[in-house]
Amino acid sequence: MAISREEQLRNNRRLARQALGLVAILLIVIGLFTVIGWAIRAITAALDDSDRRESYADLLYGLVMFDTVPFDDVNTVDQSIFKQAAIWGCVYQIQKDGGSLDQYERDEETGCMILPQLEVDAYLTNLLGPDYQIEEGSFQTSEMNYVYSEEKQGYLVPVTGSVGLYTPEVENISTQSGKMYVTVGYIPTLASTTSLTLTTPTEPTKYMDYVFTRGENRQWYLSALQESDMQVTASSSSVASESQAVTNDPQAMVESNLASSVVGGDASSDSEPASEPAGEPSDDTAATNPDGDNTGDESSSDGSDSASDQTDSAAEDGDGADSQPEE
Repeated sequence: MAISREEQLRNNRRLARQALGLVAILLIVIGLFTVIGWAIRAITAALDDSDRRESYADLLYGLVMFDTVPFDDVNTVDQSIFKQAAIWGCVYQIQKDGGSLDQYERDEETGCMILPQLEVDAYLTNLLGPDYQIEEGSFQTSEMNYVYSEEKQGYLVPVTGSVGLYTPEVENISTQSGKMYVTVGYIPTLASTTSLTLTTPTEPTKYMDYVFTRGENRQWYLSALQESDMQVTASSSSVASESQAVTNDPQAMVESNLASSVVGGDASSDSEPASEPAGEPSDDTAATNPDGDNTGDESSSDGSDSASDQTDSAAEDGDGADSQPEE
């Protein structure tokens, strides 16, 4: 009886060890798959920088939309260029984040939105760094005038109507020689083209490199803007050339279309009479148009009558010449 009990205890311990081993194996497998999943997500996050590219597209939106000219030093650029970019960059960011421009105070006289100076300063600080000195006050650009309200401490922004020539699409971010290069594709807006199809362009028509250098707290700040080595594809270049041609000479395009339609109409009208032999009017036409309502029949009959009249006239002239008495 005691031996049987010892064997039973050994069996119970053996089963407990086996169960414990299975649990341990299961935990090891779960842990292995968890670690593999973490590794895959980490590698994917390292390779996929879409969020980072989108953040730089938002940051550079104001500069891209007005097609800022290249520069080698931000301190040599007219400050109004950066202030205008900051204003419209803020407006874009407000709407993108789901906000409404109605939440901002409006000027009673002009109805313009009053964008606080603090938001403009914050935008420029993130773009150019805290060392960039910003001068408050009204300013003017080639696009429009911006009025600064001393009382409200903000800029009067006309938010009616569309502005901007391009929207940004960050293609690549790379670091070379201690500088970061953000390659941005310029996608034309519908307002900057006169496409007859009224479809919004989706492909960049040119590329620019925004150069960033490290500043305070090892943050990247814009230092230069230069043309990119990246070139547009053949399809994009053809679309750009077509839209440019339309924009440069829309009147010529309209006149060309009108001329084409006129030529097409003449060609179709010239080809219709050729289906019947000359001098033999169609019986169907005569039956359906006894009064000569058909334009083509009228033309044919008029032409025949004219030719007949000319023949008769020539014959009468000949008879008249013969009937004259000889001298």
